[in-house]
Amino acid sequence: MSEQDAEQHDFVYRVGLDKIREQVISSHFMHQLCTDSRLDLYDEETFARRALTIETRAVHERLLPSLLSASATFSRTRAAAAKQRTRENHQAYGLKSAAAVGCEEHLTEVMFDPHFRRGRRETSARSAIRDRIRERIRNGLPIDMVIPALPFKFSSPLKTRGQLPDLADVNFILGLHEIVATVELLYREARPELPGVLARFTVVSDGTRFNRLVGESDGMVSRYQAHLRRWVIRLGLQDHIEILDYRELMRYQLPATTWAVKSSLRERFRTEYTDALWPLFDPADMFTTLEAAVRADPDPEASNDEGRFVSLLKSLVYTIRYRSLDDFPAPTRPAIYRELSGHLFEPLPDAAKEKLRQSMLTEAWRAAIEYMAEIKSDRELSDDPILDCLPHFIRWTIHAKSAQLALSSTTALGLAVQSWAGAAVFKLTRNGKIKLSTLPVIALEGRGATPVCIREADSELELAQQPFFYVYPDIEFTDIDDLLTRIGEQLVRKRAG
Repeated sequence: MSEQDAEQHDFVYRVGLDKIREQVISSHFMHQLCTDSRLDLYDEETFARRALTIETRAVHERLLPSLLSASATFSRTRAAAAKQRTRENHQAYGLKSAAAVGCEEHLTEVMFDPHFRRGRRETSARSAIRDRIRERIRNGLPIDMVIPALPFKFSSPLKTRGQLPDLADVNFILGLHEIVATVELLYREARPELPGVLARFTVVSDGTRFNRLVGESDGMVSRYQAHLRRWVIRLGLQDHIEILDYRELMRYQLPATTWAVKSSLRERFRTEYTDALWPLFDPADMFTTLEAAVRADPDPEASNDEGRFVSLLKSLVYTIRYRSLDDFPAPTRPAIYRELSGHLFEPLPDAAKEKLRQSMLTEAWRAAIEYMAEIKSDRELSDDPILDCLPHFIRWTIHAKSAQLALSSTTALGLAVQSWAGAAVFKLTRNGKIKLSTLPVIALEGRGATPVCIREADSELELAQQPFFYVYPDIEFTDIDDLLTRIGEQLVRKRAG
């Protein structure tokens, strides 16, 4: 490295470390929510007093039909929009005129709809996806898509109340189906003679990849997946949406040689991160620890001043099921979790709490190392293991990655929260319509949102104590019947704009 390069390298680190020192506490939105003294979780008495119930029959006969109807209308709108955008973007497909576009371009353009694909950065070329779709159309085969998602409902009491799928997870499934339905509408229009399903989405539920790293049980993940599959059936989408388990997919469809390479990479990166980062760990001085971790990160990220490891750590702090809290009575854990996780990087004067804080940090540090090793064991393979198992599928992702399509999410309060990291909420849009989104429970209960639980008439739902959804205070309604009427009349499915 030249002297000039060395000076530039040091300057970049100095700037990055200054930002770390300023932002190490405040930059994560969960920390901002957790330390906002105006926001409080409901205690058991308050929750029981504020919660409303909805009959199972009303869910099936009114709420789900309203969602499905709005979803179908939205898909028809997106199909028409795709045709218009294809003509406008014909040059991106190497076509000389708008008149030359065909079904394969229309279907490809669906994938680039800002309501479906997040961000402006092009991670996949239109022409490459078009070529794959063209081959499927020529052979009269369905367009298959896949995304690893819906791992399990995070057990952080700041994010969720219960670990079964709620309406947020149902909303995620509907969002995938809207892509499927839009593709199928355009495909069917071009090839009406083809029988059967013409588009499908497979969700690789990847909880079994990560659950043990963050203290969650295999049984909880299996139960979550079973309920997801039941919701797919309740929605009548079983021909278009499939839920697969990550571990099972890898076990039966990934080539044994690839699995061996992946396992070897995981061990290599676990050792690399352990050797680089554990010697730096000092829970009594996390500012210095995190600054050192940024310098020592084996896989720094140029676009992120904090690097990959520190960013991941600050997210996992609000994800882990802390074994350190197991000795506390269940009703007291949310308050302790909130107090300590909100100050996890700062020493506490109380000796008992300080010991507990350091134990929690140790769990989070260990989990972050294991998590990075697992993530890199995929990233450093020559081919994506999901596509190794499902080679003709179009690959979607939650986070933008090269050659993959990043899925758009609904937002509320300026936050795009995944369904498994929060609870469902109906909230007004700026235009006075109603949109179904996801927010952490602390952002909902802290602002007085109304929890709605399902009254048990269907034992399979098991949601009498866990809210099925919340209603944000900006929606005025007199009772559940009035709320369902408003949802049926005002629900919108837009993601962008």
